[in-house]
Amino acid sequence: MNESDFPRFSEEDLLLQETVQRFSAEKLRPFVDSLPDAPIQRSDLLRLMQMVRPFGILGGRVPVEHGGEGLTLTQLGLLYEAFPAEAAMIVSPNDLNAFRILQGGSEDLCRRYVAGIIAGEIIAASAISEPNAGSDISSMTTRAVLDGDNYIVNGQKVWSSAGEVADVLIVAVSCGKDERGRSQIGRLLVDKRESKVTTRPLPMLGLKRHGMCEILFEDCVVPRGNMIGNAGDGDKALSLSWLSHRVYIGLMAVSIAQEALNRSIEYAKLRVQFGRPIGANQLIQSMLVDMSMAVETSRYLCYRALYQLDQGIQSRYASSVAKLHATEAAVKVTSDAMQIHGASGLSAEVGVEKLYRDARMLTIPDGTTEIQRLIAGRELLGFNAIRG
Repeated sequence: MNESDFPRFSEEDLLLQETVQRFSAEKLRPFVDSLPDAPIQRSDLLRLMQMVRPFGILGGRVPVEHGGEGLTLTQLGLLYEAFPAEAAMIVSPNDLNAFRILQGGSEDLCRRYVAGIIAGEIIAASAISEPNAGSDISSMTTRAVLDGDNYIVNGQKVWSSAGEVADVLIVAVSCGKDERGRSQIGRLLVDKRESKVTTRPLPMLGLKRHGMCEILFEDCVVPRGNMIGNAGDGDKALSLSWLSHRVYIGLMAVSIAQEALNRSIEYAKLRVQFGRPIGANQLIQSMLVDMSMAVETSRYLCYRALYQLDQGIQSRYASSVAKLHATEAAVKVTSDAMQIHGASGLSAEVGVEKLYRDARMLTIPDGTTEIQRLIAGRELLGFNAIRG
């Protein structure tokens, strides 16, 4: 243990989080809950981004000189935990992709897109995963072939967050093969207002307002200047963005788990069986204590990882363990919350089952639980079990 293991929050940081929590309860959650339980429409997404924009979550990772908030990763984490998880997940692609454009994007690309993205006027999304290439991005088959002043893109992407309503896509493409036969990954900014793509919605188990889609590229013409960085350095740039973003997914899981715990405590005090509140029973108290410990340890691991990253420590172990523990803990906590609520926990009208479905969604993106274990194991032992 050393000082870099422990995050420190200023009074201003905690005041900001308290302000966001109050705003979320009074304004943001009612707005999100009023929307259909289906992929958010473009007009509603633009409105949502204008609601959250003043707090800095759309450009938290963008330096001040580029018009962003210049927050530390830890400060941004306070926002991700304070917003309702569904709202945070919906707006997170703008924050993430503004950061990705700045990692190697030309001055022209940054000037044309970053300001609009962090202002919530341009909707950004990523297109990375493929049907046969998820965690192993070196196996992707979506190709970008240089033809004069343009790239011609052909391929298929899946699980693109907000891809249907997005204006621009950050697309991972194969620019050729290396000596081992693995794809050399590049990142192309595809402006859907200029380059034609086809999208199809992909209904999901949870986080239903956070729309997922499939994207087809069929001889899609993209200007050569839209390559972010160099063809072939995309895997390193994407890995850098995942270091922090997977922790933010962990904090969304903390938010869900905390809500499930709060609801369960309230229910255990009010629900009477056999002449006394169910919270007076040892089994219920034991479950609630375990749930509380899971929430607290998840929160600590997430902020520890962000604080280390803020100190310049590229701790893949801390990042992976935080996401792994927080998302799996949220699944267990929300499942226990359903059990404590009994039949009411299974009712869509009560909403506890939605917390479970939303939590279950978070164990997959930005690296599954199993991939996080392999990353953490590699950092502990020095053996790469992912590639052998």
